[in-house]
Amino acid sequence: MKKAIPFVFATLFGFEQASAQTAQPDTLRVIGLSEVVVSANRVQERKADIPQQIDVLRAAQIRLQNPMNTADALTNTGQVFVQKSQFGGGSPVIRGFEANKILLVVDGVRMNNAIYRAGHLQNILSTDANSVDRIEVLSGAGSVLYGTDALGGVISILTKNPLLADSTTAGSQPRVRTSNLLRYGTAAREKTAHTDISLGWAKFGSLTSITASDFDDLRKGRRGYKSFPGFGENLRYVERQDGKDVVVENDNVNIQRQSGYRQLSVLQKFLYKPSAAQQHTVNVQYSTTSNVPRYDRLQTYRNGSLRYAEWNYGPEKRFFASYQFQYSRPTLLFDMVRFTPAVQKVNESRLVRDFGKDLRDENLEEVRIGSLNLDLFKQIGRHELRYGAEATHNKVESVGRRVNIVNGATTGIATRYPNGSTYATTGVYASHNWEITPQLILSDGLRFSTVKLKANFNPEFFKSSLLNSDQKSSSLNGNVGLVWMMPAGFRVSGLLSTGFRNPNLDDVGKTFEQNNGTLIIPNTSLKPEQIFYREAELSNTIEGKLHVAVTGFYSTLTDAIVVRPFAAPDGSTTAVYNGTTFTTVANTNTGKARVYGFSGRFNAALARHFTTQATVTYTKGRDLSTDVPLDHIPPLHGRGAVTYQNRKLTAEASVLFNGRKGVAEYSPSGEDNLIQNTPVGALGWQTFNLRTTYQVTKGWSVQSGLENILDQSYRPFASGINAAGRNFYLTVRFEY
Repeated sequence: MKKAIPFVFATLFGFEQASAQTAQPDTLRVIGLSEVVVSANRVQERKADIPQQIDVLRAAQIRLQNPMNTADALTNTGQVFVQKSQFGGGSPVIRGFEANKILLVVDGVRMNNAIYRAGHLQNILSTDANSVDRIEVLSGAGSVLYGTDALGGVISILTKNPLLADSTTAGSQPRVRTSNLLRYGTAAREKTAHTDISLGWAKFGSLTSITASDFDDLRKGRRGYKSFPGFGENLRYVERQDGKDVVVENDNVNIQRQSGYRQLSVLQKFLYKPSAAQQHTVNVQYSTTSNVPRYDRLQTYRNGSLRYAEWNYGPEKRFFASYQFQYSRPTLLFDMVRFTPAVQKVNESRLVRDFGKDLRDENLEEVRIGSLNLDLFKQIGRHELRYGAEATHNKVESVGRRVNIVNGATTGIATRYPNGSTYATTGVYASHNWEITPQLILSDGLRFSTVKLKANFNPEFFKSSLLNSDQKSSSLNGNVGLVWMMPAGFRVSGLLSTGFRNPNLDDVGKTFEQNNGTLIIPNTSLKPEQIFYREAELSNTIEGKLHVAVTGFYSTLTDAIVVRPFAAPDGSTTAVYNGTTFTTVANTNTGKARVYGFSGRFNAALARHFTTQATVTYTKGRDLSTDVPLDHIPPLHGRGAVTYQNRKLTAEASVLFNGRKGVAEYSPSGEDNLIQNTPVGALGWQTFNLRTTYQVTKGWSVQSGLENILDQSYRPFASGINAAGRNFYLTVRFEY
């Protein structure tokens, strides 16, 4: 550490003298409301015209932050809270909504599928931060444009595109662009290698991107809380030695043994643009991991001893392929039309074995998804009309088996989901903007959606206590918003919106042992969740110099889906599962719930080379029918940073912070993992961080950083693993 700090400060300030010799223009600026975003209306639109909060994470910001993965890229904004049950995890939370209540969209195609769960998800890790062009976070209900699952917001990830050659140079050599990096981080002995290459001719382009990462066991901070000495320490773990499970005393209690994993991500795009008005894009993505240890489960004790010898998510695989046709030429029906058919295949598994046992329970899931998206845009005078349709179909194959790891013998066990289930959605939408005056803009929209779910439970394992499910539902949602551009750069906006989320297969048909010792069983009588969302914002912008905004939000949920004690149809409140008797719980509809709070953002150019940024978000949520807190409500959180940029050098000093959350504020559902935190709940914390980038030559650059400088030991709210301790990283980039 004594050597690392001087090195980083030398990087921060020592290169300034050398950089002064290069007369390159500064690129420092504050992004204001003139920025163009896509996520709000599925087509490009000026941010100032949109009455809903949208935050944009651009490629340049991701590059400076230099995150390990996409979840960490969101964490580093301070605007999105991220939960982790294991090192290879990352579940975004937007204003108290998490997992299947947030819609993930990649290149215009929804990622959410039939088995996205209500607890915590790590699926966002299947998108590679090094191949991302921008991430747009739309906070608040987005069902009018996106349908089911967009209760709490939308995270839209747009990956990089091939770069075409200038049309005036047609027939010459292709336009070649390449970006490569090698990164090493000390907290997990991280080794990451990335390469991408773009080849572009006048009408045809290709982009290939590959990233491989290897993470060792994560080291937590050494500086703990005096009130809770030893919290988060890994005292012992289980190893398989000579065919037997052995408890091993950890020689370094700050290293969270059995948390490391590996990941590979590949992206391939082809772009064909025969004319200025027409383009065709083929987009193929693939991501896979090694086994990902579920760290919180591997540190679960029963009767004073470690319970599990294995608790892994098996290799998580995502295959994605889409074709997108876009045509932009004014006609009677549209000025622009975009058609996107896509297919996806997702493989997940859970591999669990108790200590001292030779039998491993394996639950394997495969989801095949087909989707169609049609989006059209038409401008008529001061009116902008966007309309379109979407259809998706999911097929779920679920296998349960018990494997003897000594002789390979296999027997059947209960599947996590009803095998062969299907889940399908359809929707048509229309949204409209009316520029009443240059200072007053009205937005409105409608969407009609249908959802159909069919699940057949295997009577061999579920007997007569569970029924088959054949659900159909429809929903009509709308929104109306107003933007008022006031004098002196002030802006007022307001939005009223409704939304819904239909129960998916995970809600209706899952069987799963929770970390608090209860068993979730299926509930086939669930109804869709409904939301009425309100948002108001006051902001002031001096383009390129200052942007400050305060946003208030209030959501009322009806039939919100929460985990509560539940009796099976035969009246039993306990069940035997894999040889153990559990108290049963299930996803149920509560009467009403509310989520409310505020967020603030501040960006300013302090001087010629300095900018500052700050964010803060506060959220409260309560189940009104039982008068208990809702789950997934993070404590106060945010970020502050000062950035310096001058020619070849960019440097940033930042602080990330979370407030405290007491036991009385936890939901009784168990989803927030109180058992994994201190007896008084989640403790507040803050980390101080330094990051630098220095452009050595036109093609070569070096990045270094020191994260969690004070080596604070902390565990974020609802997480099952401590965050990284002091982490020094070094990245070498070559770009051409």
